[in-house]
Amino acid sequence: MPQLDHPIVILGAARSGTTLTGEILERHPDVAYWIEPKYVWRYARPLASDDIRTAGEATPRVRHYIRRVFSEYTDRRGKSRFMEKTPSNCFRVPFVHAVLPNARFLHIVRDGRDVARSAVKKWTTPPDPTAIRRRFTSFEVPLRDLPFYAVDALRDVVGRQFFPEKAFIWGPQFPGIRKVRAEEGVEAACATQWRESVRSALEGLVVVPPNQQLTIQFEDLVRDPTPTLRRILSFLSLSPSDTVLDYASEHIERTAASRWKNVDLDSRFDRYLQPMLSELGYS
Repeated sequence: MPQLDHPIVILGAARSGTTLTGEILERHPDVAYWIEPKYVWRYARPLASDDIRTAGEATPRVRHYIRRVFSEYTDRRGKSRFMEKTPSNCFRVPFVHAVLPNARFLHIVRDGRDVARSAVKKWTTPPDPTAIRRRFTSFEVPLRDLPFYAVDALRDVVGRQFFPEKAFIWGPQFPGIRKVRAEEGVEAACATQWRESVRSALEGLVVVPPNQQLTIQFEDLVRDPTPTLRRILSFLSLSPSDTVLDYASEHIERTAASRWKNVDLDSRFDRYLQPMLSELGYS
């Protein structure tokens, strides 16, 4: 089985600040960062209707393939630690833990009111063909699964352009997401996507030993980045890095926390976001 030295999994709902967190930690000299290798995680399951995978699906063949791809990626970059972030992993934490049993899970939580509003923009923005092309030329997609994803990508591009009310689904897919999108609208889908992502991640992390997981609120990272990042680096067993801290101070926008307070929040979000907001300590 390919060796990986305590790989780092950044966990969090889409639009929760996981991208920013990854970009900051990527500056550490030991880290090889892969942004959303979602097709690798879906290896041998290309026709799945949602992103859930169980620990039982982590067969020796699947584990070997995923670990080999990640190990080779790390070696090509001459680094010692592999790090990835894939929001869909919120729905398969036990599977990820079974594949990477010594991984460190950094769970980023953000106020669902900010997340839902940000997600709506992603769901309603025209597709970026160059981003899709990059995925299919990056050798991320397993060759055996390529035909299935080509059809899937075409459907999303055409659907978003010609049938935006029905066809396009963006981001992590919880069971029933297409039904929520079709019957209750984009806002409901975005809010439910955040709620179900967080709920599933918290439930999944129960199987991960306490010393291998850390949950951070995105608002703490934004408002007080230096001590928060020092805590993260210590948890990940990464050496202190001024490069990481300097990059954070230059690129973190302090206004990124609680942006929802500056706009009129559609009351339709409320029933989808509660009681998870209260459970996480957001008033």
